[in-house]
Amino acid sequence: MDVAAESARLKTAVPSVYLDQWVWVRLTLAAGGTPRDPSDTQVLDAVRQAAEAGVVFPLSATHYHETTRITHPRQRADLARTMVSISHCRTLCSERILLRDQFLEAMHMSFGKPTFRRTPPQSLGIGAGWAFTGKRLQLQLRRSTEVVDPATLPEGMAEGFRRATQYAEYQLLAGPQDSDLPHLRQLGYQPEKLEEARQGRLGWETFYADLLADDPISAAELRVRVQAREIIHEHLKLLNDLCAEYRMDLLQATGADPERRKASRRRMTAFVDLVPSVRVAVDVKTHRFRNAAKEWDLNTVHDIDAVSLAVPYCHVVVPDREIADLLGRSKAGPRNGTHVLRGLRDLPDLLADLARTAATSHHRVSDEDWVRQGEEFCMTMEDLQRHGTAPAGG
Repeated sequence: MDVAAESARLKTAVPSVYLDQWVWVRLTLAAGGTPRDPSDTQVLDAVRQAAEAGVVFPLSATHYHETTRITHPRQRADLARTMVSISHCRTLCSERILLRDQFLEAMHMSFGKPTFRRTPPQSLGIGAGWAFTGKRLQLQLRRSTEVVDPATLPEGMAEGFRRATQYAEYQLLAGPQDSDLPHLRQLGYQPEKLEEARQGRLGWETFYADLLADDPISAAELRVRVQAREIIHEHLKLLNDLCAEYRMDLLQATGADPERRKASRRRMTAFVDLVPSVRVAVDVKTHRFRNAAKEWDLNTVHDIDAVSLAVPYCHVVVPDREIADLLGRSKAGPRNGTHVLRGLRDLPDLLADLARTAATSHHRVSDEDWVRQGEEFCMTMEDLQRHGTAPAGG
């Protein structure tokens, strides 16, 4: 496989920088005048300037998950305001859609099915809908029972509609106020169900860590088993669906032979290693499991989710220090053509280079939906009423 060509195939068309949640928290503190480190103010300025020049700072589903776990509504609101004002609600596409493309490319290279190389899906989009489903959530504008086409609105009202859309995306990121919860629960809102699913994923990793403590194995064998666990627990339905779609028996395709198990296992592991996001997750988890002294927690699970998606698609990734170290051990950055930073010190210089690249690139991410008036990106319901319109969920 041509590693450079494959990494270039997945990279966003415009320079992109993925910031872990801790970075957004630091930027929020700096924006509020209470930076955790004096240099954070310069980092915030550099990020804002780079965003203005065309560098993209996409959010992912992980950012939404982690923001909802903040219990204080005001803290969520402040964090969401910083994130939205810089990211302009741009998000990485749903993991399932991006992983489907990666698996299909691996199937093409390994087994010749599909018989052609596919054009990768659009990795950058707008909003929570794009991050979770690969489809943008659109507000509907109504007059009485008639749905109004936003393209037909006069400019003043069109700007109002764009502000309403931005406000809706901001609210999806910031989450509900405590006073909203009783009504939302009547509509079926059950955040504890999501928390149960999160804890189930954490339990899957802690269970295996306990097994390894009682039955240690070699590093090579550990990686094979972690890879198998990753496919079974995270991607088995997707892989089965793709095999059914292309009428392929995976065991037959990999030459599974009870008499030559090691040979078929090598072919299977080689196939899975062609799926960039899975390989990132497998390598990071393998190195994490080898450190028996480190306990697993939900933040680690979320961080691995985030980098496994961000590293193949973004040009720069700023994870937390532990994940950056694990990515460094697995050489995930060089393999995917991605700068992985261990902190914020080098970010401003790197952003300056990316901003120059963005300024000279013929690729630009459209900002036609964004109302540029400083930090005041939101439109209140009172503003909408003055315009004589009210949005309805679409």
